[in-house]
Amino acid sequence: MEQSKIQQIKQYLQTLELPKALSTKEKKYLQREAAKFTIYKDTLYRYNTENGIIRKVLNKKEAVEIMYAYHQHPLGGHMAYNNTLHKIAARYYWDGMAQEILEYVKRCHQCQLHGKKTLNEELYPVPVSVKPFDRIALDIKHQDQCASKQQQKLHYSYTKKLYVAMVALQL
Repeated sequence: MEQSKIQQIKQYLQTLELPKALSTKEKKYLQREAAKFTIYKDTLYRYNTENGIIRKVLNKKEAVEIMYAYHQHPLGGHMAYNNTLHKIAARYYWDGMAQEILEYVKRCHQCQLHGKKTLNEELYPVPVSVKPFDRIALDIKHQDQCASKQQQKLHYSYTKKLYVAMVALQL
């Protein structure tokens, strides 16, 4: 929703008159969208009927300031995309905010230097055996701490075709 759409919604909510330049389809769309918004003290808010959250609608300049405050400011903490989005979305709204926050975090120089690195490791295929029972799977379920540290039971299960057994081992 570009700035003119937000202005149209605000104008419609203040006057309850639809712009005459719009087509019938656009007028219905504007009415549907306006039902999600309200005005309080000349400020536009968007509310969600499912959870009752009311969020202030921001223009582009305010959105940039909020992204800075919630991400780059010393109190923002350079949180990753998801945390930054959830912190901002709890109080503010603008159309396309998820994509803009993603781009903002991607452009953050400090996050690129010190952020979590994506590892692209090579995958190693597991060879398929042609003989039955050639390979046995072993799943470690849990490790119990006994009274003495020397006696630990390790529970594991192994599978042979349809047979599953639980065995306790002393280490």
